[in-house]
Amino acid sequence: MIGITTERLVLKKPRRKDKQLIVSQIGDWEVSKWLSKVPYPYTENDANEWIRTLSRKNLTFNIFENDSLIGGIELAPHEDNSHELGFWLGREHWGQGFATEACKGLLQYAAEELNIRNFISSYMIGNDASARVLAKLGFIKSGEGEIYCLSRKETLPCVNLVLAVPVLPNHFQPPNLSVEDADAADPLEAYSWQELRGMIYEKPETG
Repeated sequence: MIGITTERLVLKKPRRKDKQLIVSQIGDWEVSKWLSKVPYPYTENDANEWIRTLSRKNLTFNIFENDSLIGGIELAPHEDNSHELGFWLGREHWGQGFATEACKGLLQYAAEELNIRNFISSYMIGNDASARVLAKLGFIKSGEGEIYCLSRKETLPCVNLVLAVPVLPNHFQPPNLSVEDADAADPLEAYSWQELRGMIYEKPETG
């Protein structure tokens, strides 16, 4: 079983004993309302079905801190060979940098171990916390669209994103965003493609 370790976290498949933590955290309306494929209310049967499907999803994990489940993360493959990053955290774990750390770890693993280069993501308009995380990781706006939200049972506007610089993330450094930048109404508009390229990735000189 794959386990991806970061400074504070481990990304791995959940165990049966983690089911209650999945239900209580992703079943929180403040979490599920921003996720496209999560029903609300979220039941134990939903958790059981989701755990059963994980064996078919190589890059879908839960996020653990000190062996306690605190969220989920995945890279979902698309037919065009891109992989879509998605993530969630239980509400009590917000604001501690866990989402950024987990995403960085999964992106690095996918690039270095699986040679994946094309990463995309999206967020529903109004989900400023996810927008800030994705901006820190180097994703920039590629367009706008709509997405059906199962918990709300409606189609909502969203922002589509692409990772700005498709190179190996072992040289990844998040942009040095100030507090003002992080609190901007649309942090993804704060930098141009060229500025992000300079701040986020630098290939080491060889030879």
